[in-house]
Amino acid sequence: MVWKRPESVPYPCVWHTFQAKDTDSDRLVTYRVQDLPEDRFEEAIAHMIEYFVYDEPTCRAKNIVGEKQSVDEIAALWREFVKFRLVLVCFKEGSDEIAGMNMLFVSSANDPDTYEPRGAIWRCIYQLVEYTSKQARVFERYQVTDYLAAMGLSVAPKYRGRGIATEILRARIPLCKGVGLPLTSTCFTAIASQAAAAKAGFEETYVVSYDELTQIDERFVFPNITTKYVKVMSKRIE
Repeated sequence: MVWKRPESVPYPCVWHTFQAKDTDSDRLVTYRVQDLPEDRFEEAIAHMIEYFVYDEPTCRAKNIVGEKQSVDEIAALWREFVKFRLVLVCFKEGSDEIAGMNMLFVSSANDPDTYEPRGAIWRCIYQLVEYTSKQARVFERYQVTDYLAAMGLSVAPKYRGRGIATEILRARIPLCKGVGLPLTSTCFTAIASQAAAAKAGFEETYVVSYDELTQIDERFVFPNITTKYVKVMSKRIE
């Protein structure tokens, strides 16, 4: 990734605050979405391995947790992402427990396309994301050379049902404004994340059903998947 965060942008920075129910009552409390601090990098990777790889539909359908090489490779990719200081994390005020997070990076038209996963399951999932992103033609459609992308949105189980995923996605707007990115776009593979993106104002850029994908390439067969569509969804930053 050739893009670099401007040195003039404070880090870590709080990008968004909101109110939602507490974890043990209906009392409204304040949550904040901020840059992931450097001293939480490994904890963030552990959070994603503990929750995301078990919950995300394509990972679950292919049983990625049963293939250590694939899990190790996706963790290694996340470690590269956190170095660029764009990953968002959500905390409840008064707590340092990770409530949710979004593994963000910048997709650039000038980046060399050299990443080749070796783990069979992760390679299949990555190629699905790569295929749908290319079909969406984000650079051409929105006339941008760089945009904020993502590879993993997760909310810890005890914090679910509070709209936290939507608020994390909303936090991408001030983040993009702050670092000078004109667009954010992501391949969303789950019903819940697609609904959260719609609530956050994302539009559908490219939609394909999992049934259609099985006809495109045998790699894209995901047994017993319950989500109907893969959606590339985008939001211009104005």
